[in-house]
Amino acid sequence: MRIILYLGKGGVGKTTVSASTATSIARSGKRVLIMSTDVAHSLADAFSVELSPVPLEVEKNLFAMEVNVLADIRENWTELYAYFSSILMHDGANEIVAEELAIVPGMEEMISLRYIWKAAKSGDYDVVIVDAAPTGETMRLLGMPESYGWYTEKIGGWQSKAIGLAAPLISKFMSKKNIFRLMPEVNEHMKELHGMLQDKSVTTFRVVLNPENMVIKEALRVQTYLNLFGYKLDAAIVNKILPDRSGDSYLQSLIDLQTKYLRIIENCFFPLPIFRAKQATAEVINADRLHELSKEMFGDKNPADVLYTNDRTQTLEKIDGKYVLSLYLPNVEVTKLNVNIKGDELLVDINNFRKSIILPMCWWDGRLKGRTLLKETSILPLPTER
Repeated sequence: MRIILYLGKGGVGKTTVSASTATSIARSGKRVLIMSTDVAHSLADAFSVELSPVPLEVEKNLFAMEVNVLADIRENWTELYAYFSSILMHDGANEIVAEELAIVPGMEEMISLRYIWKAAKSGDYDVVIVDAAPTGETMRLLGMPESYGWYTEKIGGWQSKAIGLAAPLISKFMSKKNIFRLMPEVNEHMKELHGMLQDKSVTTFRVVLNPENMVIKEALRVQTYLNLFGYKLDAAIVNKILPDRSGDSYLQSLIDLQTKYLRIIENCFFPLPIFRAKQATAEVINADRLHELSKEMFGDKNPADVLYTNDRTQTLEKIDGKYVLSLYLPNVEVTKLNVNIKGDELLVDINNFRKSIILPMCWWDGRLKGRTLLKETSILPLPTER
């Protein structure tokens, strides 16, 4: 069983890359499900078919679906949905507004995760590929399995105390059925999925980016937060690469700019494998075109494999009350290592090589507290948790 999640900034081509990967793996003989968790779905456009939350067989071995969170809530979470809607309407919201606001914070992420869990547990597929939402939404989604248990405990405790101490006052707001009974069951699903996502032989993440400054910065944030959650990044896919040269001066200036950013990508994501896809001259839609794109990107590599098996890239852990960022820097001479801070970036310079790491803002207080060098690894303690 394999789960592959494609992440990245909106507009970089995640859907196309995800769909091409799914098509290629399916044509190798494995049963593949590709699902989109993005609210602004475009997976159906990639395959030129109508998709729904029910998997549709696009071609032999290839199934596709688009998660519809609101429809799922109305169909499968009616008690919870009706409960919060009734509270909002009692407080003066009209029915339409109440229905729109009744989606509990985190519910969208939880439902998307449950779709992944159900697909992985079904036994119907060899590979599940997730065309994820843009970075911010996906980071919330990936943090949900850890945080859901905490919310369940807190809400469950609140519910018990509220019913025990103020039943007469809140009874008119409470559903006749205990909606909170659903939470322990979902919590078990979240724990199981969390285990799957952190099993590096089962689940890997791939970041899709373009050779552009803002896109690279966001991709680096993806790398940082995946390390924070203990998830494995096994490849970077650079999409929309222009030709090497052009007789047109305007186009050549864009090519020169891309060349600069391609070098930055190689430096920043080393030693991860980096796969490339050229800027297409026509839309990459339908299975045949998607399959060709996959062959261009991966060459003789099998996209279903774990593409990077060595974990020595960068890790985040807590040691003696401090968060510690560890970087794998083989054969580095200490005298040639320079570490600087620029905004929320940690810049590591070795000769002409520069690696940029985005620091989580919740850890950042404007100071780097010390630096220690241990053999081949530079260990940089980050600010103490506040």
